[in-house]
Amino acid sequence: MLNVTLENIILTVVNLLVLLIALKLVLFKPVQKIIEARQEEADQKFHEAAEKQEEAEEMKHQYEASLAEVHKEKRNILDAAREDADEQYQKIVNEARSEAKHIKKKATVEAEAQKEQILKGAEKEIADIIVNAASKVVGEQSGVKSDAVLFDEFLNKAGEE
Repeated sequence: MLNVTLENIILTVVNLLVLLIALKLVLFKPVQKIIEARQEEADQKFHEAAEKQEEAEEMKHQYEASLAEVHKEKRNILDAAREDADEQYQKIVNEARSEAKHIKKKATVEAEAQKEQILKGAEKEIADIIVNAASKVVGEQSGVKSDAVLFDEFLNKAGEE
């Protein structure tokens, strides 16, 4: 049976203290060191992850700034292209207007020249008709001298009208 004596209680307490010290040295301290090492490793990984996240945020801001700069440059290029296109358009339109004016002026001059030629031709034909009619009227008095006189008279009368 079990005897509960003071000696047994003291020996049991001493055994428990020895066992506790042994367990602490053999089991608790190594396990505590492993737990602390794992905690340090986890803290280090967490710290590295935080640094990587900060780097990613910084890179994101740089990317956004770069993207904004690219959009700004794109707008500037498009604006410059529009201005160049407008200038080219105005230049082409002005050249076309100038050429149209030149063609119109040339056509007007040609029309006037043709009008003058037609009038001179008509005057000559009318003069020839009058000379023929006058020579028929005058009959025998026809000659170069009388033709010239009749022609000059006709021109003078036509010029007065």
